[in-house]
Amino acid sequence: MNSFSESGAGEPEQDANSALIELDKVRFPRLFEKYPFPILINSALLKLADVFRLGSNFLRVWVLRVCQQSEKHLDKILNVDEFVRRIYSVIHSNDPVARALTLRTLGSAAGIIPERQQVHHSIRKSLDSHDSVEVEAAIYAARMFAAQSKLFAVSMCSKISDMIRGQATPASMKLQLIPILQYMHHDTSTASMVNELCMELLVSYPAVEFVRVTLSAMSTLASATLIDVPNQVALLLKYLRDDPRLSVKRHALRLLLDLAKRGAHLWPRGALDNLVDSTTRLPQDNSESTDLLLRTLDVIEVLSRNAVTCDGNKDENSPLSSMCIDACYSHDPLIAVKAVMILSRIACYCYEENLPVSNIQHTISCLESLIVLLGTEDKYVHHLKMCLASTVKLCHAHFNHAPIFVDVIGSTLMNSSSEYSNSGKLSAVLCEALGAIGSLGNNVLLPLLPDILEKLKHMTDAHTKVMLCTLLFQVVAGGYEWNEECLKAIRTATKTVDGWAKYRIARGAARYGHHGIASEIFKNLKEAVASEQLHFWLSGLELLTSAESYLTSNQDESNAESKARITDKLNGAISRYASACASLKAASTPLKSLQFACEYAKLRCEFLQALAQLVHSCRSLCTSPPPAIAMSIVVLTKDDFQRYGRVTYQLRKSAQDFRNCADNYQKLYQSAFDADHGSLNNIRALKEICLLMATSVDRVCSPFNSATNQRSESEFSFGDSVEMRQLARCCVEVRRLGPTWQVQEKEEAISHSRIESLISQVMLLAGGKIRLPMPRYFFQALQATVVKLSVSPQPRVLGEPVCVPQGSQLALKIEGVLRHGKRSSLFRSVAAVCISISTTPPSKISADSKNGAAHETNGNELQQTVTPHRDFFACEFLLSLGSSGAGAGNNCAGPVPGTSTAGTSSSGTQFQVTASASILDKDGNVWKCGPRSTLQVRVHEDQTKRKLP
Repeated sequence: MNSFSESGAGEPEQDANSALIELDKVRFPRLFEKYPFPILINSALLKLADVFRLGSNFLRVWVLRVCQQSEKHLDKILNVDEFVRRIYSVIHSNDPVARALTLRTLGSAAGIIPERQQVHHSIRKSLDSHDSVEVEAAIYAARMFAAQSKLFAVSMCSKISDMIRGQATPASMKLQLIPILQYMHHDTSTASMVNELCMELLVSYPAVEFVRVTLSAMSTLASATLIDVPNQVALLLKYLRDDPRLSVKRHALRLLLDLAKRGAHLWPRGALDNLVDSTTRLPQDNSESTDLLLRTLDVIEVLSRNAVTCDGNKDENSPLSSMCIDACYSHDPLIAVKAVMILSRIACYCYEENLPVSNIQHTISCLESLIVLLGTEDKYVHHLKMCLASTVKLCHAHFNHAPIFVDVIGSTLMNSSSEYSNSGKLSAVLCEALGAIGSLGNNVLLPLLPDILEKLKHMTDAHTKVMLCTLLFQVVAGGYEWNEECLKAIRTATKTVDGWAKYRIARGAARYGHHGIASEIFKNLKEAVASEQLHFWLSGLELLTSAESYLTSNQDESNAESKARITDKLNGAISRYASACASLKAASTPLKSLQFACEYAKLRCEFLQALAQLVHSCRSLCTSPPPAIAMSIVVLTKDDFQRYGRVTYQLRKSAQDFRNCADNYQKLYQSAFDADHGSLNNIRALKEICLLMATSVDRVCSPFNSATNQRSESEFSFGDSVEMRQLARCCVEVRRLGPTWQVQEKEEAISHSRIESLISQVMLLAGGKIRLPMPRYFFQALQATVVKLSVSPQPRVLGEPVCVPQGSQLALKIEGVLRHGKRSSLFRSVAAVCISISTTPPSKISADSKNGAAHETNGNELQQTVTPHRDFFACEFLLSLGSSGAGAGNNCAGPVPGTSTAGTSSSGTQFQVTASASILDKDGNVWKCGPRSTLQVRVHEDQTKRKLP
């Protein structure tokens, strides 16, 4: 009791109530989530085990709750034997409640002690107890251990069977024992025996509770074995058809839904037809039959996600199609929506497989009717979302249907009134569907432009206004220019909404490349925020968008005027980007680093600088003629391009600048593990533009390279969105304008016509003809994954190096934790973590410190790939830092005598050990987004050897 109070809050405790308060203050589960490292969890749980051993039953209840809430951290206990010994000692108590709490605690820790024979024996012994509390705790522990241990599940099978068959076992206890049978799937004989027992129970105990529990156990067992799925599906269909009780029918459909999620290919032939037949026999216009029909459609909807179901029911007169067509006219909107979802999914499958599509006109008509019907009241928002999702999928499978649905959705949107929708949810949902369909192709939403402008004038809901503005941005991004009416509509909309809505409108404008509008809104917003970080963030966005709008200004100029002003445009944009980078860095905080935004803006600035340098290099063809000794340089260097003089060197430097920029874009790509697919495609497109420019320059100033030429003829595909298609067209146009490898007869390799091709490419990229769409990840991250590293040993005094005797090896232990946001693994998940260890010698450390350069790993590098377990991983390295050069971790040269750290009197060599982490996803891609931890290590010299002559 005293040890617990000292470890918890540091104050003496008086009674059980105060102990509860102190335990609540500590909040162990929350502490484990905040610091999920083994050293903390091990110490805390060992102290809690002491509390369990010495405390009262009241305290044991709370320790049990901590163990149950911290189940995923229990495997980080280092002293498992000691933890179990302290808990298990209470099993010998004369108090049955204490024994029951011990069994439940051991059951919650079954994941770390699955094969403890003494615990198995105690559970078996307690099942024969005369105290009901202890028996129920033993049943709970048996269920937990059966889920973890094959040995325990097999050995307890006969015991559980005897208790279930026994007449002395109460019915309530049998209901608790039956769920244990679902874990008896480790061998075929045991599973077969359990199935026979369950079939006996279904006959012997026909009560509703027994039937439901037994069917659940058999379904879970079948899902684990897979071979029993057909028989289980047939059994559930039999109960659905023959059992008159509504609760049993509902439970059978719920279990069928679980089995459907395992896959339609596991279902026996004809099972779906039997399910449809059982549903069609139900009486009509009955609330019970409506509920069963709805649950049946849920099962079929899951089955329709599999190609087997779609292929078997693609015929026009199939039972499934007939049932869904009849259900489309149901008075219940949810039934009609789910039925048309199944029909549209079958149609999408036929389009994807180039098969004849049946019932397509009926499906389109039902979708149109449902959109008009459901787009009237807020209570149908969920139904409308499902209906619109099927519409978007159908348009994606066959784009010719898009104009029909755009017309229907647009008409419903224009006819919706605020008197039916106070919150504007319906209008926002309709706008989202229009935006999804509009992203599938160009000019799809163009017929709705007058209606969008009219709706924007009269709409009062701020969220819907933002969505309408986004639709307007999407329409104009299809290759059109802004007119006065559209600009006026946007400005009027931004004046009548709050600051957050203004920011969202500006963000949407920047994402579609309308930087002039975004810059104007950001400029007004930056003075309306109270936080300094927000002010710098908005200032950076205003400078960034103003730089892009500066490039797209004065598009009505002639070609000659544009060429004359291209350098001024590039310099003005570069200056604004430099200021934007400074503002974004000032907006960074420890909690929100804005690393991606800063790097993205920096790389865009570098690309514009490379374009400006290319313009200067091209102009040097006229301003810097070749020297008189040019031919001598050609003979000396064996490079025929040296006869053109200084322009050759400058063009090659420009090509190298573009390649460096492409490499930096690739590094940015690898660091964006949490980015959405559109943002990654954006980076990939910008990298491709850099490579295209480097190839074009190489064609002018370098010999023919067949590998580079072959690579440059590849196709460009960066996604189906409007902005990505624009960048793909930009890549195609850049490649078309570039010079060819073959030089015309009587034409120089570096000629004015070929230089003019490079200038044309620069004019396309920086002359205002191409809008740069900002990626979504620049503004928001939909998933968050953070890697935290802990390196040991650590120095006793902060700032001092870790001392290692010469000739010995350093055992380095790396522990790490993965932290996730609210939506983890939305785009990609962590499959493994690659830990890299590099050692920098003293000479390299001093050189880096003088040059101010960041540390880069050179030479050999130790790597180890570990798979996280419950978001925790650990690995160990053995480094040899001595002068002999032997050892597993020798990554550096011999020591330099006499090098010492300030504050230490002993001589030695100081090394810098750097640990970095990279993430490997399920596809095997490496993402260099992990942290980097540095440890200073001093290797002491043997003073006795230095004194020898």
